[in-house]
Amino acid sequence: MKKLKLITLAVICAGLSSQTQATPKLISAMGNGATTYSMFIVDNAKTLKAGLTVAQAQSALQTDLNLNTSTPKLTACFVAGDLNITPVNCGNGAIQFRNADFYTYNIPSNIPVFPLSKTLKPLFLETQGANFLSSTTNAVGQIIPGDTSGRVVNVHFKQRVAQFGLLVDAGQAGAPSVSSIQFLVNRQTTQVQTLTGGIPIFTGVQDAAGFTDVTIITSGEIGSTTEARAWIADHFSFVPLAAF
Repeated sequence: MKKLKLITLAVICAGLSSQTQATPKLISAMGNGATTYSMFIVDNAKTLKAGLTVAQAQSALQTDLNLNTSTPKLTACFVAGDLNITPVNCGNGAIQFRNADFYTYNIPSNIPVFPLSKTLKPLFLETQGANFLSSTTNAVGQIIPGDTSGRVVNVHFKQRVAQFGLLVDAGQAGAPSVSSIQFLVNRQTTQVQTLTGGIPIFTGVQDAAGFTDVTIITSGEIGSTTEARAWIADHFSFVPLAAF
């Protein structure tokens, strides 16, 4: 009996060790049970003019998202504004971007706009993605969102997750902002994923040991001198460890 207990304990310890030593790897699609958030901004003035409360407009949008079959199933993440908003929080903390990671809207993007119905289209700003950087203003007063290098973004999850992914836009084909992306999870980094200007890709990270935090690291091109900008992303997705 004592020998059996020792063998059982060894098996359990081996299992725990293998989980602890799991290595994060790049993925190109999410597994079953994923929740995917897309950014939207409510146009309060137009919502009120249409005789709707903000809550009613948000509910109608989510119904629209649920009925759509041309894109992955999306859950709306409502952002409070369109310039230097922080922190960005989706799903009551399900996904949180750290305080230093700014959200900016109104920049060129290759990410497709969600096809809102004619009724809802005037009520929301279709963001197409989030640019995690504080904007600057040039000499003639034009807002230039962007950076002279790729920006590191920190993401926190309310529950332990096994997968995280996002749709990434590296920038314009003629002047990409960044040329690569990788993820830091459990103090380990994935391989580098190459990005191409003008071609959004879905990429992400998986770790069977689970994680509550991930750091997204981009690097490479700095874009043109007139519009250097950080990378843009949308369709932020995760699979809970419990569902993996």
